[in-house]
Amino acid sequence: MRKSLLLLPFLLAASLGAQNLTAPLLSGTWQSTYHNPAMIHFLPTEYTVGLPGIANDLRLQNLEYGDVFQQSGGSRIISLAAWAGLVEDRNAVQDVYSIETIGGALHRGKFAYQLYHRLRVDGDADYPSSLLNLVALGNAAYIGQTVDIAPRGGILSYHEVGASFSYAIDERIAVGGRIKYLAGVSSIEAGGGGKLELSTGEENYTLTLDKDLTLNTVRAFDFRTLEDFDLVYNPSQLRPGDLFTSNTGIGFDLGVAVNLDRLRVNASVTDLGAGIDWKDDITTLRFEGTSTFSGLDVLQDLLRDSVSLDQAADSLVMALEPGRGASPYRSNISASIFLGGEYDLTDKITAGALLTLEDRLGELVPAVAITGRYAVTDWLKLGINLNHRSGIRTNLGLHLLATPGRFQIFAASDKLLSLLSSGNSSVAGIRLGAALTLGESRSSGAFRP
Repeated sequence: MRKSLLLLPFLLAASLGAQNLTAPLLSGTWQSTYHNPAMIHFLPTEYTVGLPGIANDLRLQNLEYGDVFQQSGGSRIISLAAWAGLVEDRNAVQDVYSIETIGGALHRGKFAYQLYHRLRVDGDADYPSSLLNLVALGNAAYIGQTVDIAPRGGILSYHEVGASFSYAIDERIAVGGRIKYLAGVSSIEAGGGGKLELSTGEENYTLTLDKDLTLNTVRAFDFRTLEDFDLVYNPSQLRPGDLFTSNTGIGFDLGVAVNLDRLRVNASVTDLGAGIDWKDDITTLRFEGTSTFSGLDVLQDLLRDSVSLDQAADSLVMALEPGRGASPYRSNISASIFLGGEYDLTDKITAGALLTLEDRLGELVPAVAITGRYAVTDWLKLGINLNHRSGIRTNLGLHLLATPGRFQIFAASDKLLSLLSSGNSSVAGIRLGAALTLGESRSSGAFRP
């Protein structure tokens, strides 16, 4: 269990797998409506059924995950020493993924409506290099110093049931809004403003840990002590009963879409005021106070053979033992802004551009994408997208939109090649989805009938 205890601070990072930069642009697809409720007016038929799909996007700042693995005895293992040599002072780990189940949309004249369900997992954390260095290399480099080793952020999973309403102001412009019921599934979150400051004395190598950190969890640990706990965390489980607990919240999306036939423009903001108020199944771990552990005293005891190394570790663990409670708390879900458009250069070639702004741990993070798409046949379109996120290198992605008969099939990745090989990357992600189009076809050149 001590090995689990040492790795516990990395749970936020290791559990995490940013938004796909292709779907918000693809007008006429079911997937685009998740980013902008006004995009319902681009759906090609009177009725649309959203079929199951998945989406996953991972970002590692200052790190490419292939660099932290090494071969040992025929197995591929994580090298904490290699990891420690690559990171900077603060290092972000971000992940957004969702399991889309079912939904539907319909048009009635200048009005459009939508209802859907999906399970979302939103991870956003960062960790200091000092934490990795201490675990991987020890505290020799920090003698006579005080370093903060506290991680920030967290990961939460929740059901989202969205009800959208859209109105076509005229033949070219539609506006939309959405209210979302959010039902929490699980959460691990470091309370804001916390600290874990470790000081190493120059004379006796005395360790002093100044603790002021709260770890809020729901359905994550079966916790008894730091040496006796079970990890029960499973953020992606789909249980219908989780829709009706006391862990709930709401959120709002707003959007506008403009259809100028060959040019299509849209703008939206998602997850306004969104958050989960956690009230049930909470475990709160409170680390506070100051603990001192003298390395020289332990060494003298070891030389006299009066204490074992395990006993020495036990005394340190006891000094770190947190207070336990069940305090209600709120997890805020970060808002995102999308601004993009597409232009049909010819009957077969379409170009597009997208700008997104995401609130990540209080910092506004931009991402941009430029796309190109070619209509191979009437029912198959293939495209590429060049995308860039702050802090990581520019990447090339691929996407596909197939419409055989009444079906829509969508697949996209911002870094598809990294999924098909063992190549090195700091970004990995894929989005797969489908829809069934029913009823009469609608005009592609006007929002109103």
